[in-house]
Amino acid sequence: MKYILFFLLSNLLFANNLLRKNTIAIVIDKQNKLMWIDDISVLKVQITHKKVQNYCLTLKKSNYSNWRVPTIKELKLIVDKTNEKTYINKAFKYNVPSGYWALKAHWRTFWFYADYMNFISGTAYFDNRDKKKYIRCVRNIK
Repeated sequence: MKYILFFLLSNLLFANNLLRKNTIAIVIDKQNKLMWIDDISVLKVQITHKKVQNYCLTLKKSNYSNWRVPTIKELKLIVDKTNEKTYINKAFKYNVPSGYWALKAHWRTFWFYADYMNFISGTAYFDNRDKKKYIRCVRNIK
């Protein structure tokens, strides 16, 4: 019983670390000091992994221009397996359960494959970098 109570309390505390700012369409992760884009673009923009880095680096959103591609570790931070509908934290308004690119391309495949997060299952995978997937850019905050 103690373990169940601890689990529920830790989930509540963690969930409160993500805060949606509707006016500028972002989600702030206070614990990990990250700011995530959460607007309609995360549903519409599909690009290859080869173009994803440039997309985030040139993005100007919510008066910020220092966006980047998230790592797979950072994407795992927003997975919420208790949200069985989309497996993403409920602070996010926009989500396609299909794949979102992560930063890393794998050298052992001669950079032919790269990581992505699949929000259908809340699991990380890798795929051909020429395939089009969604992107959710992130930036560090102080």
